[in-house]
Amino acid sequence: MKPQIWLFALSAACFSLVSQANTTEVESTLALASEAVNEPESVTVVRQFIQGFNEHSVEQMLKYTTANIHWSNVAAMKMDIQTSSQNELGAAMTDYFASLNDAKATLRRITVTGNYVSTVEEVQWSHDGEKSSQCSLGVYQLNGDKINAVWYYPAHACDEQVWRDAVNLDIVPPEIGVLKQTRQ
Repeated sequence: MKPQIWLFALSAACFSLVSQANTTEVESTLALASEAVNEPESVTVVRQFIQGFNEHSVEQMLKYTTANIHWSNVAAMKMDIQTSSQNELGAAMTDYFASLNDAKATLRRITVTGNYVSTVEEVQWSHDGEKSSQCSLGVYQLNGDKINAVWYYPAHACDEQVWRDAVNLDIVPPEIGVLKQTRQ
């Protein structure tokens, strides 16, 4: 089967699963689809960082960050810098996991442009026996194979249905080539 036809068939299968399956099953299917089309290294780094989060392994999370990782929360016209180093991020995540010891994240959507990976992430946890969840938009800036900065936007209720474009992770080069700086 030709690669594009194979991707189209895989996309159609994943799209139909979205409307029938729960998020975990969809993530598993999409993870396999991503590996099949060789996802960009930047996406792999973000996935491994989130895997560290799900395992509550601060050490694993820090393994995928630069020494001067900046973590910021963006809200309306204000941006709060939460951390500016691996030590600060490690301490913040240790406190987070101590208060929410069953928190798990799911990447619901991923977009890549240049050295930025944008995500819609759903975090689920329980508190006093009640299960809760929320979604946030996250933007990761990578420096090589490490996360250099993260911006998180305000949390909101997650959409009921996980919506995805067709699963085609091929990166298409620009039609007119790479932009070059010119002097006039």
